Amino acid sequence: MSTHAARRTGSVFCGLLRQELQTIAQYRWWLVAMQASVVVVPLISLLVWRGAMANGAEPPVTRDYLTTYLVLVSVVTMLTSSWTARFLAESIRLGHLNAWLVRPCSTHLVAVTNNVSEKLAKLATLLPLIVVLAVPYHRDLELPAHPGRWLLFLWALALGATMMFCFDVIVGSLAFWWDDVAAVDRFRQLAAAFLSGALIPLSVMPTAWGPFLQVQPFGYAVAFPIQTLLAPDAATLWTGLAMQAAWVLLALVAARFVWVRGLRRYSGAGA
Repeated sequence: MSTHAARRTGSVFCGLLRQELQTIAQYRWWLVAMQASVVVVPLISLLVWRGAMANGAEPPVTRDYLTTYLVLVSVVTMLTSSWTARFLAESIRLGHLNAWLVRPCSTHLVAVTNNVSEKLAKLATLLPLIVVLAVPYHRDLELPAHPGRWLLFLWALALGATMMFCFDVIVGSLAFWWDDVAAVDRFRQLAAAFLSGALIPLSVMPTAWGPFLQVQPFGYAVAFPIQTLLAPDAATLWTGLAMQAAWVLLALVAARFVWVRGLRRYSGAGA
């Protein structure tokens, strides 16, 4: 991409970002209510796990680990999630994609902007709730002081978000061939919720599942970014970063492949 094209894309992105934030601001109270509901599930899990451990349960991780994980999981899940597939499929099915194919910038720019703007707005409302959740358990939080670990955490978040966005593009692009991709998208969301660690920490899953959980992609969207903060040994950390990078690269290539193949058969019907 040339410098001029990069500046033009950046200008379009900033303009779209302002529009998206202005739109979201009109629904701020709905946003607060939605983020409050997001915190409920980790809070219930935290209370259940701590109650079980107080009564003699011995999970394979410490109380500090579980407390920190469940305090952070809602914000990490939100920051790495994507909701592009349904809108992309609808755009393809109804022919609305035409308007973006003729523009001198990426057709996915509006989806990226929507994801970024909503995450910024959600973060502003979710962080205070996370702080409220963390206060009663602050003695059991296990957070690193070294800035390098936080940089790795941010890097893992960025890669996780990129991977999930690519998966959304792949699922949404199936609309080039299928009239309805809702079932595929729903299955992908359920698999991601369970296998990412958003519902249950992967570290407390059965030991026999370990090899599968380490190689499947969804764990690198939620569980792994949190694990970068929970003092894993160096070998585990760098292996995880390599696996995450490999999945992101594979997702990028697959998304590009499916998108290009789909465009070849796109007719813009319904436009």
